Amino acid sequence: MLTKEEKDYLSKINPNKKVSIYPFDPKGKALGETIVKQIKNHFPNLEVLFMGSVALGISGQKDIDIYALAYPKDFGKYLPIFEKLFGKVDKQWKYVKKTFVEWKFKKDGYEIEIYLTEPPERQIRVYEILKSNKELLKEYQKLKLEFNGKSFRDYQKAKYEFYNKILNNE
Repeated sequence: MLTKEEKDYLSKINPNKKVSIYPFDPKGKALGETIVKQIKNHFPNLEVLFMGSVALGISGQKDIDIYALAYPKDFGKYLPIFEKLFGKVDKQWKYVKKTFVEWKFKKDGYEIEIYLTEPPERQIRVYEILKSNKELLKEYQKLKLEFNGKSFRDYQKAKYEFYNKILNNE
């Protein structure tokens, strides 16, 4: 069963968009770890999570997902340094996306997504389950590979269904 947020997101995906899945490359993991270190050098007490397929060491879309956990009331103390490191953000962020600020850019062939965000509890739980259960991780990688070259919307829907299944079996 999909959540309302998942259904809303899926409805916004271009039906013609295709997904590309690439083999795991340790260079991507090193890049993600370097970005986390950059942030931690400036904010040693800030919780920074590197999650997603690259962090898990499996095939994926060559995207690196970094989450710096903070509450919106505290974003202002982090933004100046984050903007020096990753570029300016649209000043409308506080009106449009109240719970997070995001940076997206490409580096070394990877799509980098950095979020200054409230803790994404659900995503954290999914990541922790996959990280600790090798059988589920293999099943997840198999799912990803089966959708290579296919509809991104269908791929994302299948991932959501998989996440919901593992969360319900927790």
